[in-house]
Amino acid sequence: MRDPKPWYRKSTDSWYAQVNRRQICLAKGRDNRQEAKRKLAEILAGVRPVKTDSLTAAQVCDKFLAFSQVEHQSDTYKWHLFYLQKFCDRHGAKPTDSLIPHHLSEWIAANPSWKGAKRHAKAVVKRAFSWGLREGLVSKNPFADVVVGKAGRRTRVLSKEEREQILGVIRELRFREYVIALQETGCRPSEVAGVTAADVDLTLGVWIMKQHKTAKKTGRDRVVYLTPTMLELSRKLIEQFPSGPLFRGRKGQPLTKQAIRLRFRNLRRKLPKLEHFSAYSYRHTYCTDALVNGVGIAHVAELMGHTSTEMVSRVYSKLSQQVAHMREAAARATTPAEKE
Repeated sequence: MRDPKPWYRKSTDSWYAQVNRRQICLAKGRDNRQEAKRKLAEILAGVRPVKTDSLTAAQVCDKFLAFSQVEHQSDTYKWHLFYLQKFCDRHGAKPTDSLIPHHLSEWIAANPSWKGAKRHAKAVVKRAFSWGLREGLVSKNPFADVVVGKAGRRTRVLSKEEREQILGVIRELRFREYVIALQETGCRPSEVAGVTAADVDLTLGVWIMKQHKTAKKTGRDRVVYLTPTMLELSRKLIEQFPSGPLFRGRKGQPLTKQAIRLRFRNLRRKLPKLEHFSAYSYRHTYCTDALVNGVGIAHVAELMGHTSTEMVSRVYSKLSQQVAHMREAAARATTPAEKE
């Protein structure tokens, strides 16, 4: 059966189409033919199944973004939106059955400034079409065989002296408080940026966050155990910001992922003698220091909000590079316990 097409009725200055034996007004005005066609396409999509591979790349990406906006955290959705918009600017009009891996590699090559972000771009596009395959929107993922590559591990550990240097050049009070929170909690940067007064229990001395990276995977709240320094800082910030995020920018705006990245880029420029470091360096430092100070692997994993001890064990395996610590551990292992 042929698809219905919109037609113009001069007497009402409107575009119509007949769907299921009903005349439907699609748009007003003779110049709105494209709007009428778009509205008709939406109506038809709701009354019959979408033909697999009849969608364009942009349509698949739009549907995935609608899903992502509901199912993923705000930062994740914005991350998806950024890369998929860029991809659709170049290849969005192509039918999905005409897409090949070269389209993805050509698009990546056209953005040489992305550098390390290239793997993120590949991963997002690949994820969108993988979702489309599961939903039955496409018959295959054209980028299924594209190799994304392994992410570089954030292994930078900051010494006490380096942390003092970094704090010493931060003039912005709000950002200084944010960095202190990274240092004292070992939280992910996004977790600190998102904590609110409602998440703080001053009586128990904890942050209890329901919205966090592993919430859907674990079904558990993220509990952050506060040091005396963080307990006092949390108490002060709650008084200042009884609603919304506790850690903010200079003008009181929320700290976005981009804002945090730019602030740490400025810090690296101010401290060129320090090797590369980022907001995530504080999390890795927290984990390493905890292990060096004798905190058990299981406890460290719990403190950092991990679902297993795997990541902490990887850090532990690298402590062999810290000769003094390992020699001390060897001495303890071979020293007989004192008899009472």
